[in-house]
Amino acid sequence: MTGALILVGSPRGRLSSSTSIGNYLSKQLDDRGLEVETLWLREVLPSEERTFQMLESVGAVDIIIVIAPLYDDCQPYLVTKTMELIADQGTLNADIRFIPIVNCGLPEHQQITAVAIPIYRRFASTVGFRWAGSLAIGGGEAIQGASGKQLEDIGNMANELKERLGEIAESLATGIQYPDTSMIAFPSFFLNPIMSKFTVWMNNRSWKSQAKKKGGVVDAAPYA
Repeated sequence: MTGALILVGSPRGRLSSSTSIGNYLSKQLDDRGLEVETLWLREVLPSEERTFQMLESVGAVDIIIVIAPLYDDCQPYLVTKTMELIADQGTLNADIRFIPIVNCGLPEHQQITAVAIPIYRRFASTVGFRWAGSLAIGGGEAIQGASGKQLEDIGNMANELKERLGEIAESLATGIQYPDTSMIAFPSFFLNPIMSKFTVWMNNRSWKSQAKKKGGVVDAAPYA
């Protein structure tokens, strides 16, 4: 039986959009006869024993899927550390297929494809994995994973994402190459000029509020 390993790289752990995506994809793969294991890097890396077990799983499966958010146009530390640990293992099974799924709070998927996806591709090439495609998701906060919601809980807004994940599962199950794909998680209505300004205003208000709660000086301009 084909084995797939899903590595969830969100620092939020199980309450994250990456987890919601992983849960849905896991079911899609299971429905197609693949044996799936999901690991949360936040829980794995602090433990030497769990890290060793993860590396054993990496060498034993046919498919590795990394699902993670975008942090400053790049991978979160949990993912970077995991890639380093895998690379340190030396020669791996050249038949392992590798596919990253990256979500970003900003709507522009170029935030993901310009830097993070090339880094994932370089990693795959370095350790000898076969590139199996990628999915860049703009507007990932619409998935609402931080509140514990699953894709089935957010209605029609998740339809395109569920369709993409179904396509990925089908490609991995059948061995057909999946293309490097991009999408936006929320409706295009939110991208019109009026809604864009409102969304930016709301986000700024939220970020400033959170900064104040943590003792930050919101309007500081040290380089002015």
